[in-house]
Amino acid sequence: MLTAGTRLGPYEIVAQIGEGGMGQVYRATDTKLKRQVAIKILPPSLAEDADRLARFQREAELLASLNHPNIAAIYGLEEGPAVEGPAEAGRHRMQALVMELVEGDDLSQRIARGAIPLDEALPIAKQIADALEAAHERGIIHRDLKPANIKVRADGMVKVLDFGLAKAMGPAEAGHYGSTGEDVRGVRLQPDLTRSPTLTTPAMMTGVGMILGTAAYMAPEQAKGRTVDRRADVWAFGAVLYEMLSGHRVFAGEDISDTLANVLKTEPDWSRLPAGVSPRVRLALRSCLQKDPKQRLGDMQSVRLALEGAFETAAPQMTASATTAAPHGRLAWASVTLLAGAAVAGIVTWVLMRPSPAKLQPVRFALVPTAAQALAVSGFDRDLVLSADGTRLVYVAGNDAQVMVRAIDQLDAVPLRGISGVRHPFLSPDGRWVGFFSGTDGEIRKVSIAGGPPLTLCPIVGAPRGASWGPDDTIVFATNDPSTGLLRVAAAGGEPKVLTTPDTAHGEVDHLFPSVLPGGRAVLFTITASGAIETAQVAVLDLTTGKYKTLIHGGSQAEYVDPGYLVYGVAGTLRAVRFDPVKLDVLSDPVPVVEQVTTLGDGAAEFSVSRQGALVYVQGGAGGGTRSLVWVTRQGHEDPIAAAPPRVYTYPRLSPDGTRVAVDIRDQQNDIWIWDLARQTLTRLTDAPGTDQYVVWTPDSRRVIFSSNRAGVFNLFWQAANNTGTVERLTTSPNGQAPISISPDGTRLIVRETVLKTGVDLRVLRLDASATAPGAGASTTPAIPPRQTEPLVQTTFNEDNGEISPDGHWLAYQSNESGQFQISVRPFPNVDAGHWTISTSGGTRPLWARSGKELFYVDGTNAMTSVPIQTAPTFSAGTPTKVFEGRYYYGAAGRTYDVSPDGQRFLMIKATTNDQAPSMVLVLNWLEELKARLPALK
Repeated sequence: MLTAGTRLGPYEIVAQIGEGGMGQVYRATDTKLKRQVAIKILPPSLAEDADRLARFQREAELLASLNHPNIAAIYGLEEGPAVEGPAEAGRHRMQALVMELVEGDDLSQRIARGAIPLDEALPIAKQIADALEAAHERGIIHRDLKPANIKVRADGMVKVLDFGLAKAMGPAEAGHYGSTGEDVRGVRLQPDLTRSPTLTTPAMMTGVGMILGTAAYMAPEQAKGRTVDRRADVWAFGAVLYEMLSGHRVFAGEDISDTLANVLKTEPDWSRLPAGVSPRVRLALRSCLQKDPKQRLGDMQSVRLALEGAFETAAPQMTASATTAAPHGRLAWASVTLLAGAAVAGIVTWVLMRPSPAKLQPVRFALVPTAAQALAVSGFDRDLVLSADGTRLVYVAGNDAQVMVRAIDQLDAVPLRGISGVRHPFLSPDGRWVGFFSGTDGEIRKVSIAGGPPLTLCPIVGAPRGASWGPDDTIVFATNDPSTGLLRVAAAGGEPKVLTTPDTAHGEVDHLFPSVLPGGRAVLFTITASGAIETAQVAVLDLTTGKYKTLIHGGSQAEYVDPGYLVYGVAGTLRAVRFDPVKLDVLSDPVPVVEQVTTLGDGAAEFSVSRQGALVYVQGGAGGGTRSLVWVTRQGHEDPIAAAPPRVYTYPRLSPDGTRVAVDIRDQQNDIWIWDLARQTLTRLTDAPGTDQYVVWTPDSRRVIFSSNRAGVFNLFWQAANNTGTVERLTTSPNGQAPISISPDGTRLIVRETVLKTGVDLRVLRLDASATAPGAGASTTPAIPPRQTEPLVQTTFNEDNGEISPDGHWLAYQSNESGQFQISVRPFPNVDAGHWTISTSGGTRPLWARSGKELFYVDGTNAMTSVPIQTAPTFSAGTPTKVFEGRYYYGAAGRTYDVSPDGQRFLMIKATTNDQAPSMVLVLNWLEELKARLPALK
């Protein structure tokens, strides 16, 4: 026994607070973090055996990865002083498990005071179910769930303790008990079986037929020493819930022999359940406590579905006589169904038995988050998603693109800390994981919806174009790389597998926006044809055959709604059709169902539906809401360019002569336009199918260089700015490319290029000097053959937005080498001659003043920032200072502003809505409206 004041690493023992078969437990103080923790001293049998200790450490690492509010956390393992062991073992180091200290009664103490009222028991049960389901997702089974391992804090928060330790400890660590109730060393068992330690049969110590668990809560297969899976936890959950509601253990006995016999042979006494327990709860309990695991609910998600609604509201009362109705009664019939069939049948039964509620009317709410939590519309990605059960909304907020989680019954959203640069979030089917594309790192990641560190699943090539998490725990996703179409990766991570390739021979450009149908057999997706949004098609891929077919012409980003509808976007409107999810066929003509829904580039629509028919969408229209061009002075005063019509302006670039602005506009056709500052006219420059974006002027102001996917993947093209001549292709590359800046002599173009192995890199394209020489006429400029870029700044980190200084000798760019994007400067073109970090608190999108004596960038708070620069006799940078702040559009990647030739005004992009934040609309019970517009087929 450890005494108060004993130190184990940074932990100082305060007092012993418990003891059981898995070790002594102490309260301790973490002297480094100034918090109270629980220290469990592991049994000597484990500490003495190096192999078993190594196995335990591996299991403990897995258990420590559990990050859930209803699971007591494991903080680490500590090694204590040397102690004496058995003679054959000699001295060994004491091993201690450091865990979260949970104050309050355990559930066995609460039950000892009497049965728990239904309205108190169900919220506790919900939290236990949430904890089990989260652990099962990580492949961790509790194996020893019982009231003594469940604590209820004073604020109602439930914490499940000792998760997975039965497996981690192994059979020998927990004490060996036989059917006589005696330890193999002759020690008599405690009479309270709710606190009995983990059991093993002494006759089977080789690992075959081991019994792990506490007798009163063991599943029958566990009591028989057979292999157990998550269904053993389902059984234990049923036993705990029964005990909470009735105040009695479901299987009791005078000793372990009697208890195990009752587990194996007797049926629960259902009459002990209070009369107010609803039929759905009773049937869920019956299906949890089926002795044959094949007839038991297979996982905690099924348990949660079986209890749908019961966790939230008190159920209608049912008389005790109803529980013992004749076999031909409805409840008895349901019980027979449960006993004879699979768990799914039980779920169907209670659904059929529910009282028919009055028809619910659709209810609309405007979701108005605070400025800091406002939705950030990225331009190409769907930025919000509802959980399948409609209880949570996840969306991307702010210019730093962080994840916000809003429970529908709460007023405010909660940010997932430490995560930014998020694009196109999506949810696991059970709503416990948020998947997303990392816009800064070119990866797919996932993070627990409760928070924690994100996990990387795989890298991607190209920009994200949607993802969907299937019930088989795989993720189907798409990018704007048309050579791959749809891809699939395991939710645990791994190498992506290509599912589809666009049929270019028949006009297909890309496959985007996947949505896995219920059951995981098929995937809805969008086919872009000839580049224009109006020609997009909704298609379905049969994963069993690998074949796909078109369902709808003229639509994009379809979502399925039970019991048989497809909802999809068309140019600012949501339409719907009836759909057969078995035959994978459309059964009706489309009808419009919602007007004024934001539609983005490539046809992405800002909406999401739950499988039960709740709807959330962003008000707007085709183009994702309009923006305006505005001049902003160094003092922050705005001067809107009133004559420029509201459009979806994205990346404006002033011509070197200061007379025009080239900008890509992402509404109907995603083309390059020219705004003439003197004449105040807006003229379309490019007009080919596909998306044209990211503009760079040649130094003579005669040509623009841009990125386009008109020939497949985004490569580089150029065209005369006066719309004469023809468009010429500059590069042919399998990688997505975008022009960033050009050297003053026009011979070197800085290119952003996305490479699979290294992510986003800066590369250089060499141009013919005569092609962009000042004074060269556009009509006489010689064509150059397509060529390849060369590496410039290429590391395992992401480098972007490289800008060449006006004298052509320096390169400013952003890099996340430090873990956060910062602005750096290197000599140019000899970039290997060292570099200087310019920003101090984060920075992106650098731009040189025409004088070369000042460098602008956007800091970590989205403030325009200035740094004085000196290049002679040596390079040096001054202290960054904020120029102005304001809610301007900064986009997902490139530089969305420019600076006037005199450096006194900034050309910015601003949303045209009054509050500068798009409005989200939530519609509850929307399924009723959908049914009315698309009545059932006769």
